[in-house]
Amino acid sequence: MTDHGGAPSAGALGSAVLFCESCGRETMHRILRLDPTAGPAPRAVGGIARCRECRWTHPFLSAREPAVPVPVIVSKGSSSERRTVELAAAGTLRVGEPLPGVDPGLVVHRIDRHDGARAPSALAREAKTVWAIVPSPPTLRVAVMEGARSATERVTVAPGLRLGIGDELRVPGGPVTIVALRARERTWRRPGDTFAAAEVAVVYGRRTVSPPAGRSPWSRGRGTARSRASSTSRVGRSRSSPGERRKRTVPRASIAARGATARNSSSS
Repeated sequence: MTDHGGAPSAGALGSAVLFCESCGRETMHRILRLDPTAGPAPRAVGGIARCRECRWTHPFLSAREPAVPVPVIVSKGSSSERRTVELAAAGTLRVGEPLPGVDPGLVVHRIDRHDGARAPSALAREAKTVWAIVPSPPTLRVAVMEGARSATERVTVAPGLRLGIGDELRVPGGPVTIVALRARERTWRRPGDTFAAAEVAVVYGRRTVSPPAGRSPWSRGRGTARSRASSTSRVGRSRSSPGERRKRTVPRASIAARGATARNSSSS
């Protein structure tokens, strides 16, 4: 609904956050009138508004911030791509914070200014190149000890994960038992020492299951080599019996010509 002057009614205009000179800060205002503007997408809009806190009615002018193209180098893993992003000229960029107006969100990793300096923060119009990274889940470094050797593996940290001495941790190479934790600038080894994963710099673990010696990490399942002939007699045979034991009292016939053979035997 509009009035005779062609301006939208107060009910259709709604409200906006504007600077109030009476309050000295930005407050919520009720828009009473909008002045006609030229063009389908005007860069500024003005009219009459009333502060909802002090009830002061005053004219206002709200201008759209000019945008500037900012070169952004996006890194994701080992690959990177270059793109240009339109940002508000007076917008502030900070290292470690999301890059505004980008979907999906990117995190600012480095800011190079036009004067060649690297800055932790800068206005968008001062940035020559912005380096950004795609956020990824945090990972944890695990030093896996196998005898006198150690290997480094990384695992993704789940939200709310806590690590303690003696706990089992699953890593890509297999489960390990935590034997030490590097946290708060010291190494902890006592059973019961527990920390949130965010506090841990390095986890030291030993393999829960050790592979057998050999060239391959794990031996392939093999059966024991056997002959086709069974090693166990299936049918009793007389020749397999040791026979009856007898005490010999005379020498064998084959050696009788050479004399009697002395033998020691116990008397029955």
